[in-house]
Amino acid sequence: MKKIVSTSFLLLFLLVSSTAFSQRGGGASSKSKGSSAADCNQFHQKECLRSPDDGFEYNGQSRSGLFAKGQQSSVRAVFYKGMDYHISVCTEDKGQASFVIKDARTDEVLYDNSTDGNVQEIQITNENTRNILIQVTIPGDPASDDQSKTKSQPGMCAGLLIEHRRSDKTGF
Repeated sequence: MKKIVSTSFLLLFLLVSSTAFSQRGGGASSKSKGSSAADCNQFHQKECLRSPDDGFEYNGQSRSGLFAKGQQSSVRAVFYKGMDYHISVCTEDKGQASFVIKDARTDEVLYDNSTDGNVQEIQITNENTRNILIQVTIPGDPASDDQSKTKSQPGMCAGLLIEHRRSDKTGF
């Protein structure tokens, strides 16, 4: 009798576990073709260009997210005095995103890639500690993007990779 009860509990446990696993999307057949917010979590670490220069380290202010065409989003960050920063923006469809770096306190534009050939990465030296705002805009017309509004294609991943290192000392 104990053997029958133990076997019944084991079978029940396996049935519940396999049902929960398939409902969470664990099965290969449940994955849709479009990106989801969960798919984008580490996109910037995998896809954005790293600095070719030595000494740059990953900065925890980096972000990834799910975007529709034409969508804009902002990230607040702190850039510290005496540090170099490498900033890279990337999108899943390899389109050229635009980004603007502003002083968060004064709203002064410090850099705008649309005036610099739409480069997708820059390297800057920060002379004063400041709060900044990085505004990223994904290319495209949201009105004509039917795919980003369907359940099978909710949008695309985009990433903002920030790296930092100590600036080299110059002069005497």
